[in-house]
Amino acid sequence: MISKVEMVMGTAFSFLVEPGDLSIEQVNSTIVRACTELHQLDDRFSRWKPNSELSRYRSQELKELSSLMDEVFELCAHACQISNGFFDPWSMPGGFDPTGLVKGWAAQRALSILAQDNIEDALINAGGDICVLANRPHEVGIQHPTEPGALCGVVSTNSAIATSGTYERGDHLLNPFGGEIAAISATVVGGDLATADALATALAVGGKEVLFLLEKIDGVEGFFITKSGSMFKTSNMMFAEVTSAVL
Repeated sequence: MISKVEMVMGTAFSFLVEPGDLSIEQVNSTIVRACTELHQLDDRFSRWKPNSELSRYRSQELKELSSLMDEVFELCAHACQISNGFFDPWSMPGGFDPTGLVKGWAAQRALSILAQDNIEDALINAGGDICVLANRPHEVGIQHPTEPGALCGVVSTNSAIATSGTYERGDHLLNPFGGEIAAISATVVGGDLATADALATALAVGGKEVLFLLEKIDGVEGFFITKSGSMFKTSNMMFAEVTSAVL
């Protein structure tokens, strides 16, 4: 197994790649290309870089947008629709902010580069949001929101897992409808990581209302944990609970 960690988009992107029949040099070259893609996307979609396309759009400097920005707009609009507006990047202070989707989308694009170069088994961990390229499921531990260094459970996936909440970054989430944030931690499993990322944000914000919506989406499951420690999950969520398991 070949591993690499790259700091980009303000977080650590961890690559785990099984080389198979490829040489270590071939795999490392592919990972470098994937990391280059991540940095280019960060340059385009960063809210903190004044010359990024997103920053210039938010400041109304741009009239025409790139095809990549158009793609992110469409993905955000779809996520807003299927979450009944609980994920709404147009409601954020300062204007359109796709942060709750774009990290997962970028990781998924990096994973597609690995697939293009005939890598068959790989995992990218984008600050706790994970996408998988494999014919077998990967077991992923979910961080416990109130017990540092511990897991609240283990989830199996061969596609994507995204977690959102307030337990790490504080009160950075916004309820577009003006209510309180429902969960300190919310996890969505299945589908592509861009959508899972957005839906995890929506689930953290909307709680049971969004959990009900997830029941209607094929191949997607989820769960969330409230401030009081109560857990709620979709009916088919396969979740192995653990007690104080060390990460």
